[in-house]
Amino acid sequence: MASPDRAAGLLADQLTAALSSEASTFTLVAGEDEQLDSATLLRLATEFGSWLHRQPPAAPRVLIRARNSAQYVVALVGTLLAAGVPMLLDPLTSDAEVAEVIATCGVDLVLDDLSAGPVAGPRAALADDEQGRYRVHAGIPAPTGHRATIVDHRTVVASLVRGTELCRFTSGSTRTAACIEFSGAAVLTAARSWITASRLTARDRVLCFAGLYNGLAFNTSLIPSMLAGATLIVPSGLPTRGYVSRQLATARPSVLVAFPAIYDSLAESDRALTGLDQLRLSLSSAARLAPSTVEILAARDDLHISDYYGLAETGPVTLELNPALGSGQGLPLPHAEIAFDHEAGHECELLIRTPSMGTRYLNYPGGFEARLTDDGFYRSGDEGELRNGRLHLLGRLGKGLNINGRKISADEIRGVLLSHSAVRDCHVFSLEDEAGQTVLGALLVTTTEVSPTELRRYCLERLAPYKTPNRILFTSSIPRSGSGKPQLQRIEEYLLGQLQLAPINL
Repeated sequence: MASPDRAAGLLADQLTAALSSEASTFTLVAGEDEQLDSATLLRLATEFGSWLHRQPPAAPRVLIRARNSAQYVVALVGTLLAAGVPMLLDPLTSDAEVAEVIATCGVDLVLDDLSAGPVAGPRAALADDEQGRYRVHAGIPAPTGHRATIVDHRTVVASLVRGTELCRFTSGSTRTAACIEFSGAAVLTAARSWITASRLTARDRVLCFAGLYNGLAFNTSLIPSMLAGATLIVPSGLPTRGYVSRQLATARPSVLVAFPAIYDSLAESDRALTGLDQLRLSLSSAARLAPSTVEILAARDDLHISDYYGLAETGPVTLELNPALGSGQGLPLPHAEIAFDHEAGHECELLIRTPSMGTRYLNYPGGFEARLTDDGFYRSGDEGELRNGRLHLLGRLGKGLNINGRKISADEIRGVLLSHSAVRDCHVFSLEDEAGQTVLGALLVTTTEVSPTELRRYCLERLAPYKTPNRILFTSSIPRSGSGKPQLQRIEEYLLGQLQLAPINL
């Protein structure tokens, strides 16, 4: 089936071998009524790949911008079988950002919102019209094959690195998401390292509430489950507290994968959770859990949440299988190497080297390479330290706030505010007030009514006065991406509306 111009890669070969094995027990359960065993998944993926192979150009770059569904997995595997390169993008990415990704990454075909219908055949979106709009079509469009070379005076690499078999994107909180190229060997190494570290087997039932495009799901649930023969359950409903509770009761998973907001929501309920009798690993990542959430779920439901650390660029790095040991991010995965930058002012910067690392940013030439040390470690931008072999994150390098000459850690202040029983979510920032003084601010989501005065008093009992927020604002929710990271532009717009003053540092 693979194009004569390009053979299907290592990832396609290994997934085919795993899914076609008579011993394979992999089952995909998606949405409310879609269930595919390994043989059916492979057959549908082969049909999709055959359709894709008949479309120009050969070895297409296929942007998958869709919610979790069985068809998502069919399209991903089918694209690999056709020697195409799947590019996995957050479905919440704006149309303007998608248009830039298509232009700068040389996308040939967009598969958009595949969860709209049952697994019956290809659904696709035409990635071309004169005004840059992208419409959803049920049927077979004609890919454009367009390769841009310069966009907004930025040179864009038209050809992929030799060996690239799949692309994923960074979160893009401050710019258009960067397209990371991965070799098949890197993807497989990430999955196999995870299988070993998490002790994943064919007996596991993995309930994953993260989007399959995201590293939390892709590296811990999707590829590992196919290789290990585990059952993978990817609900498609809005992850409200009630919906998640019902899914837990029905699925009775042995592995739960979710972002912190879901655990926070579960902790708010007065009702104990059911369906946890088989649960051995509850995984969280991307943002810090509120201490109250950890305490409530542990005491009420005997649910102990493990932290996972990894970056889009490096793949999985650490996993904590024993959350009772502390609040760290756990032990390094097999083959993951951790070091620290000892240059002045960067004593704690975390450096990472893994065989599952990406190769480069396709749409930001030289950007990835600039973050590598001479010996190939990736500069994470995170500060951390090892305690008894376990990684503990301390904050973000360069993200400290400067309040009238004093350096302050936003993470430290956020941690204190989150320890208050009424605070569910928090974002700390600095701004210049009407008198021209730099002051500290905090945007909070609370579960019960609490006054700024009470919260300031709470902080003053635990922090120095200059670390206590002067401006405390409340909101119903802090805008976050699908991976749980703050959406800084939306937060800034909200603060401008509330304060009539621009924040200096978000």
